[in-house]
Amino acid sequence: MKIRVWISSPENASFEASDIIDVPDSVSDDELEKTAREVALEHVEWGYERVNSDENS
Repeated sequence: MKIRVWISSPENASFEASDIIDVPDSVSDDELEKTAREVALEHVEWGYERVNSDENS
């Protein structure tokens, strides 16, 4: 079976990406969600950094 995995941003309407991937026909809903999440995260970079508490002021 093929599924389309997509990502978009509610804050940036021009940001959207998608992939079509093959998954086994017998895939469970939990495994399907896990696989889709992994593929979606390949489209974005993310991270974190410590900030001083006064940077939000």
